[in-house]
Amino acid sequence: MDENRSDNLLRAALGRNDPAAVELMWDRYAKDLLTFLQALLCSRHDAEDVLQTVFVRIVRKRHRLAKARCLDAYVYQIARNEAYSCINKRKRDKNTQKLPETWLNVTESNRETSELAEQLQAALAQLPQQQREVIVMKIYRQKTFLEISGLLGLSRNTIASRYRYGIEKLRNLLGNHVL
Repeated sequence: MDENRSDNLLRAALGRNDPAAVELMWDRYAKDLLTFLQALLCSRHDAEDVLQTVFVRIVRKRHRLAKARCLDAYVYQIARNEAYSCINKRKRDKNTQKLPETWLNVTESNRETSELAEQLQAALAQLPQQQREVIVMKIYRQKTFLEISGLLGLSRNTIASRYRYGIEKLRNLLGNHVL
């Protein structure tokens, strides 16, 4: 009920062009969206750029957002669309070689943990994008299958299958080191 009230307040602020609405949207979504975009793009730099573009689109579409049935799903769909645009642009610009970068953040900073994080990041990058996004949302953002289902507009069974297949692939890629 508290979330519905929060959504309604946010929608009202967006609908009346309240400048604070975008700040409220940033506070509510930026951290989760950045993690989500990093998982899709395997790049913190690209994720930060796309996040800015997402918020530009939020400002431009504020009246549609004010009328959205599910605000969270609408915002995540904007983020996914922008991420896919970035991925397609990368494919067109194949000639540009990017150096590998660290996009998976870990809280501990000892050498063993850092090496493990690098292995996990490399393995996650090898997963199909749809499995990677579900795994990151489930494990790193502690979302439930029901929440992920709502955010991505897919059935819980589809989300659970993508998670299960992704975890199996990670186990194969990492051996028994992590999972």
